[in-house]
Amino acid sequence: MRKASVVASIILLLMVLGGTLAYNHMKKENVLTPSGTENKYVRGHNIPGKLYWAGSAYDKEVALTFDDGPETQWTPQILDILKAKNVKATFFVIGRQAEKYPEMLRRMVAEGHSIGNHTFDHADLTKMSPQEAEYEIDRCIQAVSRNTGKKPRLVRPPFGFHNTEVDNMIYAKNGLVILWSLDTQDWMGMSEEKIKTQVLSSMKNGFIVLQHDGENPKLGGSVQALPAIIDGLKAQGYAFVTIDELLETQPYYETEQQ
Repeated sequence: MRKASVVASIILLLMVLGGTLAYNHMKKENVLTPSGTENKYVRGHNIPGKLYWAGSAYDKEVALTFDDGPETQWTPQILDILKAKNVKATFFVIGRQAEKYPEMLRRMVAEGHSIGNHTFDHADLTKMSPQEAEYEIDRCIQAVSRNTGKKPRLVRPPFGFHNTEVDNMIYAKNGLVILWSLDTQDWMGMSEEKIKTQVLSSMKNGFIVLQHDGENPKLGGSVQALPAIIDGLKAQGYAFVTIDELLETQPYYETEQQ
């Protein structure tokens, strides 16, 4: 009888210990990997499914983005570097530039990059009526579509200027507002060393890096820094992805949409 009681006590103790270990394991797993795709994007100012300034903090990924192109000085150099390094990026293009240099758009698509919408005229959407702002977005979509067959649904408002009216207009079109986590300020003519150091020292999981490839004579330092940025981030263990890969979403509208 005494032996049976001891055995029962041991079994009960093992069950309690096992339950505690299982609970702690589940708790740890929940901290490291939140359940559901949307949950892992709850971060900072993100509005999952609508607006993002960064990707998931749980994934060691980074997205390089380039605004204001395409053109024929910086865009080809950037594409050459990305191709040599086997890195894919996202280009937020201006519609009027897309119409001037359609061959650059087609090269972006052919080499596996994603194209986003940066309006037709690089307009401050917050100073427009909702109808005027939507027209800016739509004209850019049309310019890209005419030359690539793609209709971008990822929208980066010029200057990062947006408000409730602008955001709601984009959401109503099933678009996403894409901002950034790390601004290189390369458009100001920052040096190669300063841009490289800033990016490599500030990087965190899921960050979106903002650079430019527009018609700006001050972008030499940014382009020169790009190979070292890529090599340095790879050495830190980061994987390079496009914005749509970072956010696990579709970069373009279906043909019949929009």
